[in-house]
Amino acid sequence: MSNLKLGIVCLLIISSFISFAQVSDDEIKNDSILKWIEYARNNDLEVQKRTYFIDKAYSTALKEKNDSLKNNYFLKIAYTYYWLKDSIGFRKSNAKSINLSIKLRDSVKLAANYWDLGNFYDLKGVKDSAYYSYSKAEKLYSSLKKSYYQGLMFLNMAIIQSDLRDYTGSEVTTIKAIELLKPLEKDRQLYKCYNNLGIIYNELQEYDKALFYHGKALEYQKEVKGDHVLRENSLNNIGVVYKNNNEHKKAIEYYQKGLKNKDLRSYDAELYSMLLDNLAYSKLKINDSVGVKELLYESLELRDSIGFISGQAVSNLHLAEFHAVYKDTVTALQFAEEGKRIAGKSKNHRDLLASLLLLSKLDKDKSNLYLKQYIYLSEELLKEERAIRNKFTRIRFETDEFIEENELLTVQKKRILIIGSTLLLLSILLYIIRDQRVKNVRLRLEKEQQKANEEIYNLMLVQQNKLNEGKRKEKKRISEELHDGVLGNLYGIKMNLAVLNQQNSTEAISKREQFIENLSEVIDEIRNVSHELHANAIDADVGYIQLVENLLLEKSEIHGYDYELFANTDTNWSEIRGDIKMNIYRILQEAVQNINKYAKAKNIRVSLASDTDFIHLTIIDDGVGFNTNTQKEGIGIKNIKSRTERLRGTVEFISELKKGTSIIIKIPYQRI
Repeated sequence: MSNLKLGIVCLLIISSFISFAQVSDDEIKNDSILKWIEYARNNDLEVQKRTYFIDKAYSTALKEKNDSLKNNYFLKIAYTYYWLKDSIGFRKSNAKSINLSIKLRDSVKLAANYWDLGNFYDLKGVKDSAYYSYSKAEKLYSSLKKSYYQGLMFLNMAIIQSDLRDYTGSEVTTIKAIELLKPLEKDRQLYKCYNNLGIIYNELQEYDKALFYHGKALEYQKEVKGDHVLRENSLNNIGVVYKNNNEHKKAIEYYQKGLKNKDLRSYDAELYSMLLDNLAYSKLKINDSVGVKELLYESLELRDSIGFISGQAVSNLHLAEFHAVYKDTVTALQFAEEGKRIAGKSKNHRDLLASLLLLSKLDKDKSNLYLKQYIYLSEELLKEERAIRNKFTRIRFETDEFIEENELLTVQKKRILIIGSTLLLLSILLYIIRDQRVKNVRLRLEKEQQKANEEIYNLMLVQQNKLNEGKRKEKKRISEELHDGVLGNLYGIKMNLAVLNQQNSTEAISKREQFIENLSEVIDEIRNVSHELHANAIDADVGYIQLVENLLLEKSEIHGYDYELFANTDTNWSEIRGDIKMNIYRILQEAVQNINKYAKAKNIRVSLASDTDFIHLTIIDDGVGFNTNTQKEGIGIKNIKSRTERLRGTVEFISELKKGTSIIIKIPYQRI
């Protein structure tokens, strides 16, 4: 039986481990960091398991390569460690997220990290560090134009200043928070602001102002939904104001109103214990002993049970006063000493001073010693408060200086941007003007060059025509001389020889026949030459085609490409108008110039032909080509189109990238 029990226990232990493993591994199938964070925030799980999950999330997040994702993870992980009260985990996660936020220039997450760090220091009681962290968060939220979060940071800073007795500074900071939060109608936060102002003026002993601001806080409390203790908190604070002003009866009224909330102990045990203790103390001050002892002891027991340390010190001091009133000095001293011990241990200087002052009254033998300690501590606290106020002032000064520097930098950047933009625009404008001037000069020079070229061409054409005419006349003269002079003489000799041939001598006959045959050959040859010269003299068209060929030959030798010229022999160029020939020559010259500049062609084919109605000019190259749809027209193409239109002709450009270009021109045939 014992073995069976042992087996069951073992099975239970194993199953518990399996269930834990299933939660940590099987249920998290995707090994998701966010899932582990979710498990770590699950209040239904044991703290040990929650810590296991958040540690696993942290170790896995370290391996993440994407800095933005990693930063997001560490921000969530740090916040989770904070709520698990794991200081080491929080500090290392928070530090990593701060560094990543700075690296990524992520102001939103950087501000959130400083906010969390401020909360951490505030919880640990390191008030100056908390204030500094909230201040850094406030600067970031200010730069991000997030008024609500900036107002919250001011409120946190103001409460810390109030806790450290920098009441003037706290008042200023609280008003800044109100200025930001009031337009946003944030009732809960405005309640806290006015409540803090009430506490400040109570400590400054300006009780009317304190009551006014606590009344304002109660007005905002009415607008807050879902909070069960704000009203009772204000009632207690108002009671404290009356108590400090020695209006204990009025104080008792407000304490009793607060205690009417039957659920207050379960909602907020600390506030409930304060109301009990304050009610008892005010009753003691007006010599109303009914229920005082019970209230004081109930408050102390409750404070002990919930670990409310500062409340424990107050309860012990009030019990000491109670027993002193009833002449129980020994008991009074015991409670006073205990109150002093707790206040000293928790560094609660306010209650420590109160305990020293009370002990100086209760213990006559050590009265001077306690008074000296009281005076010394008071002076040290004054120095500390002064130093803290100076520190807050320095932080505020650094903040204002930082804002001023940012504003100055912003102004300087704007000035630099404006000056830079102006200079850039001026430079662009000057460049455009200069470029336009250069283009205008180039265009003018090109027009002048074009005009000069036309004049040169006309001169060349005239010269060529004169040369051709001279050649024709000379050839005609030679032909006539040969025909009328030489041929006539030779023909006479032939006739003489024919007469002499009547001699009957065999040798004479043979020689004469030979001479006659030779003379006939000479006559035929001269006749052929004469006819040929005459035909060439008549053909004046060869000059224009030669001019075209000379152009192609000259350009091909300079630019290193091969050319072919196909000229229709049926075209009678001598009867075509001179301006048409000149413009065709110029069109060809412009096309060849464009080919030389841009096409990188190796071969050019030029065709000149005509029919009864039109002259046809075709220019084909095997160059790089161009996109006829997108290519911007240059001056060369414009000139070709202009000349063709002037002759009432048509032009077509056919081209593709890397496939060469064809120019097809058709001009009406117009005779002289």
